[in-house]
Amino acid sequence: MEIYLLPVTDAQSAGKFIIYRPVHGLAFIGNRSMTELCLALAGKAPLPAGGVPQEVLDFLNTLGFFDQDVPPAPPDPAFQPVMATLLLTNQCQLRCIYCYAAAGEFPPQQLSAELGCAAIDYVHDTAQRLGRTSYEISFHGGGEPVMAWEVMTACTEHARLKPVKAILTLTSNGMWNARQTEWILANLDGVGISMDGGLATQNRQRPTAGGWRSSTRVMRSLAKLDQHNFHYGIRMTALAPWQSLPEDVRFICENTGCKGMQVEPAFNAGRGRHGQPGDQDAAAFVEAFMQALEIANQAGRVLHYSGSRLGTVTTTFCNAPYQALVVNPSGQVVACFEIATDSHALLQLSTIGHITHGQVSIDEAARQALHALIAGQRAACRDCFCYWSCAGDCYTRSYDAQAGVFRRGVRCDINRLLMEKLLLRAIEQGGGVWRSPTRYSAPLSMAAFENLEPQA
Repeated sequence: MEIYLLPVTDAQSAGKFIIYRPVHGLAFIGNRSMTELCLALAGKAPLPAGGVPQEVLDFLNTLGFFDQDVPPAPPDPAFQPVMATLLLTNQCQLRCIYCYAAAGEFPPQQLSAELGCAAIDYVHDTAQRLGRTSYEISFHGGGEPVMAWEVMTACTEHARLKPVKAILTLTSNGMWNARQTEWILANLDGVGISMDGGLATQNRQRPTAGGWRSSTRVMRSLAKLDQHNFHYGIRMTALAPWQSLPEDVRFICENTGCKGMQVEPAFNAGRGRHGQPGDQDAAAFVEAFMQALEIANQAGRVLHYSGSRLGTVTTTFCNAPYQALVVNPSGQVVACFEIATDSHALLQLSTIGHITHGQVSIDEAARQALHALIAGQRAACRDCFCYWSCAGDCYTRSYDAQAGVFRRGVRCDINRLLMEKLLLRAIEQGGGVWRSPTRYSAPLSMAAFENLEPQA
């Protein structure tokens, strides 16, 4: 039995502990005596000499405390992807102030239709061989995919002609013209929109290449999606100071029909790189997120952050390094959506194959070496109560390419502090006990937003 005992940091609950079984999906509050007893019943300490009162055993049995853990299976070692992510271009109409890829600032690179179709063939044939009823193609990029319009439309047509059903999704900034909007509505199955909230926040953080406001055009695109009941989610980036996050979420809830939002904090000092959070960022972001969560849930919407996923039981933070065929414009098969250009610091570490003359070739030694590195990173987290939810977190956020080592920092503090807050909230709303209603594996796809319930 895997069990974690978390001292409650709330001053009003001094001396209390969260008794947490992540794999089983159970958490409740106990005093020190109950905590020590649960530890003993889990086989981690000696049982009390006088035995365990029957009423306590009955209470714990009612909670399902003695049920067996069923951990998830590790990733399949065989590379059998039924999803391809096509990183179409490094060009973009926006100049987001935090853009890790500095999209639009480098000489144009574009995935060719030949490379895209080869990737589609590979995952389709894998899905067919495995007897799957569908496979997924995601248009993504270090820039804005619609800037490679001809390639995206050609790949869509190619995928739709296959005998196995294609599920086609797009991650976009929403800066579409009328013709593009109509095509997206008619040809795709889902869209992930990158926008940051209210008009002021959106325009400040995501200006156009010419320095103009982007909010009007994006809101027009969202209105069209809502008008057609089209499935989409919104991915927000939050920057310090964090106080605007709750109102940005409120804006989305009041002005769009979006059902699912993901917010990620960024700490970049500028474009083209990732920054590291400071000591004050953890508590401030967590407080803002919890306020935003209440607003979202009151509106019947889902809000989540990738590093703290209450209810998740997974062995991998993200599926991309394991069972996704991610292809960049150079034809390299990479292990992360961010490795879109040859200039990325983790390119060598993350390249696990290539496409040449229409053939996909996987470098199994490179793939296994990366997996071993990620596994070692996660093993260092074994004593952490977030071990099964963040699963070691995103490797691109914690790997120092220059030093060749993983570094733990304030992002881990954010993950743990937020998970504690989410547990306390769920326990209170559950009348003293939290039981996981569902468990889902990372990463969240567009379809996953349809299956999640608001954390109310």
